[in-house]
Amino acid sequence: MMKRKTCSLVRIELVIGDVAYIVGEHGDSSVALWSSISVGGVPVLSFLEKQQIAYEKVTLENIHKEVIDSAYEVISLKGYTSWAIGYSVANLARSILRDQRKVHPVSVVANGFYGIEGGDVFLSLPAQLGRGGVLGVTNVHLTDEEAHRLRDSAKTILEVQNQLGI
Repeated sequence: MMKRKTCSLVRIELVIGDVAYIVGEHGDSSVALWSSISVGGVPVLSFLEKQQIAYEKVTLENIHKEVIDSAYEVISLKGYTSWAIGYSVANLARSILRDQRKVHPVSVVANGFYGIEGGDVFLSLPAQLGRGGVLGVTNVHLTDEEAHRLRDSAKTILEVQNQLGI
């Protein structure tokens, strides 16, 4: 068995969109919740650290940047991102219509969650969906850095809302 593994291996083996939440605004100030990724119930970052498997924070940041840039790449090639949006809407509708109570990152009023204050701001947060729509925001553990970045994302959206008089 090969002992030398890196975050690139984890990246290849995992489909980030299916196992990691991206929260906050949809775009440049979004936040990847690396601490929430688990495989077989084991948090991936804890596993890497306990197994002394090297990964660099910059690698995680680059993966997140690729996720953000992928939408821009699709738009530049095709002009729009209809398939991705359609796929997301279908997943959300399935959870609601079948009352699956699955957790999805969806836009909710974020004031009061994770230390977000300052007014009604809508951000993508992990929330349970069922027949009644959003049944509640799921309390996912965030690292201090993730919580800080999420609050910064909220401030970015609040600034835009204030500029627009919303």
